Amino acid sequence: MFALQRSGLQDALSWPLLVAAVLWCCVAQSVNEPGNMSFVKETVDKLLKGYDIRLRPDFGGAPVAVGMSIDVASIDMVSEVNMQDYTLTMYFQQYWRDKRLAYSGIPLNLTLDNRVADQLWVPDTYFLNDKKSFVHGVTVKNRMIRLHPDGTVLYGLRITTTAACMMDLRRYPLDEQNCTLEIESCAYPRLSLSFKLKRNIGYFILQTYMPSILITILSWVSFWINYDASAARVALGITTVLTMTTINTHLRETLPKIPYVKAIDMYLMGCFVFVFLALLEYAFVNYIFFGRGPQMQKKLAEKAQKANNDRDGRLDVPRVDSQGNILLSTLEVHNEVAGNEVTTSIRESRNSSCAGLGLGLEHPRVQHRKPSATLGSSRLSLDRSQTAYPRKPRLRRRSSQLKIKIPDLTDVNSIDRWSRMVFPFAFSLFNLIYWLYYVN
Repeated sequence: MFALQRSGLQDALSWPLLVAAVLWCCVAQSVNEPGNMSFVKETVDKLLKGYDIRLRPDFGGAPVAVGMSIDVASIDMVSEVNMQDYTLTMYFQQYWRDKRLAYSGIPLNLTLDNRVADQLWVPDTYFLNDKKSFVHGVTVKNRMIRLHPDGTVLYGLRITTTAACMMDLRRYPLDEQNCTLEIESCAYPRLSLSFKLKRNIGYFILQTYMPSILITILSWVSFWINYDASAARVALGITTVLTMTTINTHLRETLPKIPYVKAIDMYLMGCFVFVFLALLEYAFVNYIFFGRGPQMQKKLAEKAQKANNDRDGRLDVPRVDSQGNILLSTLEVHNEVAGNEVTTSIRESRNSSCAGLGLGLEHPRVQHRKPSATLGSSRLSLDRSQTAYPRKPRLRRRSSQLKIKIPDLTDVNSIDRWSRMVFPFAFSLFNLIYWLYYVN
C-alpha cells in the first residue's frame, strides 16, 4: 500500500518536470537552429546599437537598484606582518535592470561573451579597504554578462583581493579577529561584509609553546648536577637563556611593531624569567659555597683567635705573693732545670715552714716555688713548660682554622633541594593561570 502511494506521488511530480524539460529542449533546439541563431544575433546587435555606456539606466529618474551576491572561494592568507591584512578569493556578482537591454521574441536568457561587458554600463563599485586586487585572466578574463528578457543584467567577476584588517593582537595567538570588506560606490552608501576568523592554535603549540616548555624544564636539570661542576651548570644555564632569546627574536620578526603586549609575549617572557632564575640559582649557590661561607667562617675564626690570645695574655702574667714566690695555677709543674726548680704538692706546702706565715690557708690550691730560683729563670721555665705542653685554646684555634678549608655544605644542598620543588610548582601555577585566562 505504501509502495503504491509512493509511486503515484512520484508520477504526479515527474510529469511537470518532464514537460518543462521537453519544453526547454525544444526551445534550446529552436534557438540553436541556423535561422534562430541569426535572429539572436540581430537582437543583440539591435540592443547594442545606439547604447551609450556613459549614461546610467533611467538617467534623470529614480536611482538604480543594484543587488549583490558574494561567494567566498577561499581565504588564502591572514598576515599580521604586512600592516595586518588578509587575502580573499571570491565570486562577486551584481545585478540591476536596464530597460534599454530588454528584448522579446527569445524566451531564454542570453549569456554573452565577457568582452560585451566593455560595451555596457556597469556600476562603479569598489572596495574601500582594498590594498591590491585583480580579476583572474586565465585563460580569458573571468567575467560573465547575462541578459534577461526584462532587461535585467547579471554581471559576475572572479576576484582576488587583499584587504586591510585592523587586528587586535592582545590575545595573539589565542585570538579571534573580525575582518571586514568595505564595498562602496559613488551612488549608494557603504556596505560592510564581516568575516569572523579564529586562529588555529595547533601550529603555535608545536612551534612556540612546546619548545619553550621543554627549554624551561631543561634548565632545571642543573639542580641535580653537583654544585662544584661549574662548567656543566654554567654552560647549561647560558644555553637555555640563549635559546629562549632566539625564540623571542624569531617571533618578533613575524609580528608588527605594536605598542602593547601580546599573550605569547607574556608566556615567552615568563619562560625566560624561569630560565634566568635557574641560572641565578647556581650563582647564589656558588656564592654560598665559595664566597660568603668561607668569609663568615674566617671572621668567626679570627674572633675566636683574638679571644684566645686575650685569654693567653692574661694567663702568661705570673702572680707573685708578698714573699716573692711565684704562684702557679697548674696542678703539676715539671722540673726542667736541675737544682733551680722544685715541684711541691699542696700537702707539702702546708707542712713546710711557710705554713707559719699562713700562706697555705690563704691559697690552698696554689703551689710555691722556692725563692732560690730567680724571677727570670722562673719565667723561662714557665715558657718552656707551656711550649712542651700546648694548651687547649690553641687546639681550638687550629680546629677553627681547619673549618675554613672545609665549608659547611648543608646550605648549598638545601638550596638545590628546594629549587627542585619550587621551580616546577611555580611554573605549573604560571601555566594554569595563563591558559585559564586567555583561553576563556
